[in-house]
Amino acid sequence: MSEVIRKSVALLTTIVPTEDQEEWSATEVSRQLDIPIQTVHRLLSSLAEYGFVFQNHETKKFRLGFTLMQLGFSIRDNLAIRNSALPTMEKLMKNTGESVYLTVPEGTEGVIVDCLHKNLLSKEREIGTRTPLCVGASNQAILSHLSSDMKQQIIQKLVEQGEISDVHTLESELKSITKWKIANSFGEMTKGTVTIAAPIFSWEGKVVASISTVFTETNIKDQRFKYMMSEVKKAAGVISEELGWLKSS
Repeated sequence: MSEVIRKSVALLTTIVPTEDQEEWSATEVSRQLDIPIQTVHRLLSSLAEYGFVFQNHETKKFRLGFTLMQLGFSIRDNLAIRNSALPTMEKLMKNTGESVYLTVPEGTEGVIVDCLHKNLLSKEREIGTRTPLCVGASNQAILSHLSSDMKQQIIQKLVEQGEISDVHTLESELKSITKWKIANSFGEMTKGTVTIAAPIFSWEGKVVASISTVFTETNIKDQRFKYMMSEVKKAAGVISEELGWLKSS
């Protein structure tokens, strides 16, 4: 059974639409995964029964079904963090005139669960985008505030994965972020952009997400930079309080 699940996941990952191709034939999937075409047909038919895959009856090709999108949106919409954060995200975007993101940790990665776009450069980061927790302000704002044990476990895994080349520099940056509860990065995820992020805490005082704003490097000015940091930090505090966090915690 685990082998069937593995092949099904590989199949779903393969037929993700791209700019060059929206639909896939069973033959193309078979060649891509090196799985017998009979097996591909059987898996596609089973997945189509539940709406995970859709077959275009004119082209006979397949694409991802709307059931996956419905499941994804149900997870996103039911995130208490997102529901609490959205009004504040909208206000932050209005106050700064820049794109705003909400990121949550999952394993060794940060996952964007919502975003409000204001500039084109930041559109490379969409909902569902995953990046290592050691990269970028939005992720480091989370990593820096995890428990010491959890932080070290994640750093060790990322070192083993080749994501971290200089542990000492990273740890120094994380200490600074922990102290000031604000992080910034320049072009780490998208060239030509600056990211400012702050951690969001739960009622238990545990970091559960980060809120960040992204703007172009041409917009960097001392007064504006300070203003952006103040607004992002304020927004993180508002969301944390919505989640029951007490400032003294």
